[in-house]
Amino acid sequence: MPYGAFLAAVRERGGYSADEADRVTRAVLTALGTRLTPDIAGHLADQLPEPLADMINDAEAAARDWGVRTFVAHVAEATGEDEEGAEVAARAVLSTLADRIGRGERDALLSRLPAEYAGLFGYPELAG
Repeated sequence: MPYGAFLAAVRERGGYSADEADRVTRAVLTALGTRLTPDIAGHLADQLPEPLADMINDAEAAARDWGVRTFVAHVAEATGEDEEGAEVAARAVLSTLADRIGRGERDALLSRLPAEYAGLFGYPELAG
């Protein structure tokens, strides 16, 4: 899925303008890259087109150990949204991401995150 198509899907899912979709996509994927270990972020980035891969690859040397609420709070800070809006953004972007990557990659990614993240990726039944 090219970047423009990814943004179109985020726009539709979140009800965003083109600029808003780009802004929330950058915030969410950068936060996700920071949440993941560099090796996992790199593997995920390999599945994505530019500039999505670059956003994920902004991972730091040590992954952040954020639960969903802290993750959403970081997205809120990056986007200027309140936490409710940031959660909508996270769901729009991460569910689009889950649709973009293969099932095996998605399952591997979700297995590396606390179960509560599954709902943000569009799989609440896996949240436990």
